[in-house]
Amino acid sequence: MSLVRFLAAAAVLLLVASCGASGDSAAEVAGAQYPVDDFEDYLATADPDNSARAPREAAAVWLTEWVFYSAVEAELAQRGMAVSNDHEARAVAELTQADPSFVPGAGGGDVAIHNRAVVLAALEWAAREAPAAPVAPLRHLCSRHILIESQAEADAVVGLLDAGEDFGSLAAELSLDPGSGPQGGDLGCVPEGSFVAPFETAAYATEPGGVAVAESQFGFHVIEVISSGPATPDNHPQIGAEQLARMADDAELVTAERAEAAAEPQRQELLLELQETVLSSYASEVRIAERYGYWDSQQFRVAPEPLG
Repeated sequence: MSLVRFLAAAAVLLLVASCGASGDSAAEVAGAQYPVDDFEDYLATADPDNSARAPREAAAVWLTEWVFYSAVEAELAQRGMAVSNDHEARAVAELTQADPSFVPGAGGGDVAIHNRAVVLAALEWAAREAPAAPVAPLRHLCSRHILIESQAEADAVVGLLDAGEDFGSLAAELSLDPGSGPQGGDLGCVPEGSFVAPFETAAYATEPGGVAVAESQFGFHVIEVISSGPATPDNHPQIGAEQLARMADDAELVTAERAEAAAEPQRQELLLELQETVLSSYASEVRIAERYGYWDSQQFRVAPEPLG
């Protein structure tokens, strides 16, 4: 059972052990039971034209997933995270959006909802345990540039600018950047991190109104810094209040996204540890009704045929 599968699949409650499950349950694990009637409804829906219901292999896979996610739910409860009505409501919304034909009450539908709810609860638990660290507010850079091939050409452009040549005209004439060149070199006002590092290092070290030269993998940039810094009227006096507000909102969104991305590796480690705990600690608690398969505690799966 891979971590990727854990994060993407749906799951259910179940109780499992090496012998058969109790008479009215198809599977059991950690106190949760999968009623026989519910499982039979799923089997009929999964393969309605098969008089033997769903293939035994498919039933074993379904039960394995039910056991796994039910065990995950039990372990999350031990760690103070319950699968809530909100998780289930979000699961319904996600499943319906992914498949408009999805029917919550159909055979297996409730199990799919609960499985996805367990995944959502696990993600919430990981986010709680590894919260995003505060990140300094992003700056914005409003600039123009002229992209050329060599340092000598860059020096020549700077000389022309010092002599009073118009930046926009030179950009239209000389810039190798097909996007900004025809626009007079205009790069707009963008959040920090939008350009390659050498470009930004040179630009943010230059006072507004100044010109900097930076070399990157694209060539040499002659950069005119129009304004820089957080999205405030003092830092960007040429920009109207409405646009500044949008810039501030953009910076806040990007800052939050980067903070979440920085926390993601630790969250993945937590989810992997959760999965390993489930596989090692709950394998001996599983029971499966033998008419549906046999529990393989070493592989943490339901085997369709008796273990040899």
